[in-house]
Amino acid sequence: MRVPAAAVALIVFGALAATAAEAPLVIVGGTLVDGTGRAPLADPAIVIQDGRIARVTTSAGESMPADARRIEARGKWIIPGLIDMHVHYYEWMNEAFLQHGVTTVRDVGNNLERILELRRQSRSSDAKGPRVFTCGPLIDGPLPRHGTGISVSVSTENEAREIARQLIARGVDCLKVYEQLTPGLVRAIADEAQRAGMPVTAHLRDTPAAAALEAGVTGLEHALGFEACDERAGADVARLLAARGAYVVPTLVVLDPLAPRLACLKRFLGRLTRPERRVVAGSDTANLRPRPGVLLHRELELLVEAGLSSQDAVMAATSTAAGLLGQRATLGTIEPGKTADLVILRGDPLGSIAEIRSVDVVIRDGRVVWRK
Repeated sequence: MRVPAAAVALIVFGALAATAAEAPLVIVGGTLVDGTGRAPLADPAIVIQDGRIARVTTSAGESMPADARRIEARGKWIIPGLIDMHVHYYEWMNEAFLQHGVTTVRDVGNNLERILELRRQSRSSDAKGPRVFTCGPLIDGPLPRHGTGISVSVSTENEAREIARQLIARGVDCLKVYEQLTPGLVRAIADEAQRAGMPVTAHLRDTPAAAALEAGVTGLEHALGFEACDERAGADVARLLAARGAYVVPTLVVLDPLAPRLACLKRFLGRLTRPERRVVAGSDTANLRPRPGVLLHRELELLVEAGLSSQDAVMAATSTAAGLLGQRATLGTIEPGKTADLVILRGDPLGSIAEIRSVDVVIRDGRVVWRK
């Protein structure tokens, strides 16, 4: 069959466009804070190919591919894309998250059908916002505080297991247990999550934090479930977090600056610094707190005030966050094989965590998605 010349031209043009789209992106110069906790690397060359980090070397030792696109980062700092681990996600948040360097969010309470569709959209090749992971609806007791729109109710262990199985079958990325669940119900859900290899996080009230951690909960949202001002209770929870490989998402940014609990939580978080690195950054960004990205930046500043180093605070929103998310193999650090999510800053975030606000360029999946 003879192919028309116009069709040949279109085929050739399409092939050339595909080739151009696959040209590597190289970031050169500046200082790299790769999210692993290692010392910063001066004058790096970061080669990105097909949405992933191909290699990380030094500019002096890197021979640039002839077709490479180049971003000059001299005098700037490069960190992994930020992960906000406590969000109630809506479409209007997209651009705001990106312009503040947030390339991934974990939704921890939403209408299931709606958030699964938003997650699907966030994984498209031309997505305009952050990558979305979701726990689906809150799993709560008979009278959910947030109603049936974003909650499902359980009263027995059998019901709890069945709801957990249903959500896992729908493909959620995590499960979230809520206030009214008693220890037996939390244990039933955590057991189903463990069978599926899925993280389960908790906003606690009727189950103590120690019981939740012993049941298999991997995340404590808002650092609830224990009396933070009780030194012995805090020490017990800190020990269990380390022993169980679990994490705390304190969301300090939502607390009243004058509240005694904030001061107590800061002392508690001081127990969780290196080498365990159990603290994860989340902002609780939602309709009532409409400041996507801004709140996460402030959370990192509060974590440093609580005693974390600036390095550990950056990791709380990158590699440590990826650990709780169950995505350590793909997200959270700038290393070969990882997803190419990077942020170029104008200032040194290790010298001052406030420089996390100085976002210059944001790259998600190897695409420049925002420039100042």
